[in-house]
Amino acid sequence: MEINKQGIWKKKPINPSKLPKEMLAFIEKEAECFLTNRAKEPSFQSFRHFHKNGDRQLFESEYFDRRKRLTTFGLLSYLYPNESIYIEELENQIWQICQEFTWCLPAHLHMEREGQTYEDYRISQSLHYSIDLFAAETAFTLAEIHHIFQDKLDPFLIEKIKIEIDRRVIAIYLDNGPYEWEEATHNWAAVCAGSIGAAALYLVSDRSVLRSILARVFQTMECYLQGFEEDGACTEGYSYWQYGFGYFLYFLDLYEQATGETSRLLSRDKVHKIAQFQQNIFLSSNFVVNFSDAIPMAKPMLGFSHYLYHKWNDIHLPAREHGQFQIIDHCGRWAPAFRELSWYDSKLPGNNWPEKTVLFEESMIFLSRISIYAFAAKGGHNAEPHNHNDIGHFILLGGNEIFLKDLGAGQYHKDYFNDKRYDFICTSAAGHSIPIINGKFQRDGKEYKAIPLKSDFSKDEDIWQLALEQTYPEPTLLAYNRRFHWKKTAKPRLFLTDVFQFKKQPSSIIESFILEDRSYRLFDDYILFEGEEQSLKFIFDSQLTPIIEQQFFTNHQGEQEGFLRVQFPLVDLEQEIEVIFTLEFC
Repeated sequence: MEINKQGIWKKKPINPSKLPKEMLAFIEKEAECFLTNRAKEPSFQSFRHFHKNGDRQLFESEYFDRRKRLTTFGLLSYLYPNESIYIEELENQIWQICQEFTWCLPAHLHMEREGQTYEDYRISQSLHYSIDLFAAETAFTLAEIHHIFQDKLDPFLIEKIKIEIDRRVIAIYLDNGPYEWEEATHNWAAVCAGSIGAAALYLVSDRSVLRSILARVFQTMECYLQGFEEDGACTEGYSYWQYGFGYFLYFLDLYEQATGETSRLLSRDKVHKIAQFQQNIFLSSNFVVNFSDAIPMAKPMLGFSHYLYHKWNDIHLPAREHGQFQIIDHCGRWAPAFRELSWYDSKLPGNNWPEKTVLFEESMIFLSRISIYAFAAKGGHNAEPHNHNDIGHFILLGGNEIFLKDLGAGQYHKDYFNDKRYDFICTSAAGHSIPIINGKFQRDGKEYKAIPLKSDFSKDEDIWQLALEQTYPEPTLLAYNRRFHWKKTAKPRLFLTDVFQFKKQPSSIIESFILEDRSYRLFDDYILFEGEEQSLKFIFDSQLTPIIEQQFFTNHQGEQEGFLRVQFPLVDLEQEIEVIFTLEFC
């Protein structure tokens, strides 16, 4: 394996006039703000806040602000190399990050490392470091910036960068492990390993050491791919697909640039299907299927989409107006932002998401798009990465407005990732459009799973049916089938049929639905939910009496968000019960 580091990013300089004006305006506005408002100095209290209170926001807002500044001034230094103010600010941000106590987030620290005692230090005569997503990303970022700007940065700072990357990440990686994320089957594997592999390609000159690192990185990438079924769906959600698959490809692209070899990973059919996930998961415009810890609105990265298209020419190119122009994300990540500039191809057109029906057979995610309408439903099991207890749950969109909704990701907090996870409404079964049976909700665990019964798709209608009795810890439940019948007329209709069979008469069944918080009118046998352009008629048996409640949860951004929970306690309970709801747009 021959490594040519000088061959990395030796392309023509980016011509700013070829980039979207909105993209440039965003970066320049960020820089103006940062030049006017100095960064807040990190405090010990903010660092310890998570360990004392479980809250992540205080420290992380300061941490990510420094990286946003680093990325902003790095991008502008690349675009406008003769503007000395940008290089000066870039150096200042690099210096600040090199002084940080740790590159990890407090929520991810292994305190036996950073929390070592003085006596431990005296014995080992070395500082110990954890490697999480952000430590690895920081190493990648600084290594790439070092490579790109090595003829512009102060020589003292150049050496400082290399020392800090080595002692905090590369040496720690070589001397320890395997880390738990090295065998993970989710985004951590791709981000951590890909970032370390990228940093090593830039900085490690010893061939045997580099081979050792890359062998471990590729092994971890295999684990990452094992987290996908053969259908290519990312059950963590679209944003985690952008994140994990992004770093998977950032590393492989650098490997190809440095070695002249294309990794055999890219020739796999599964990887091709993973690349197609984006075009198969959007409901309409920027509305995305947000099962698990995902957000309901997302924007495709245009440069990344163009890169995928150049690798696989059946990749759909999203419409320009739906693309992400605010390319520096909330974490200030350098790698995706820099590639949005480098990979953007102004010659490539884009179009709206095409009408289609998609079934990810192994992952059991269903989607149908028709004009300004879309329907999505969820099968699978309740032990998925970033799992929510949501089997049989569904989303309904009409007139580019969400009616039946998924709450998506809640605010990340210490308890959100421990044994209290399902106390949160957005992760629990109570926050999804699924029934409550004999007072019992769906439980978490791989044994709680759906069994596919029928999938019949045509031009005019789609039928998808699941057996859901295994999703409830209810011994008297013999069978529970949920049938989605999606009629693709000019104004689509969804017929939802639930059929229950019990060993003995059940004590209670409550059909529960989660809707967007909007105005409504109640009639004898239907509720009319009103949107700006469309309304949804939710038709039910006139013997049923709906209970409609406005509720709130804390969303991923830490904001209070309202929703409606509509429940129908069933009457005339027997051992065999069938209930039908009709949802039609008008």
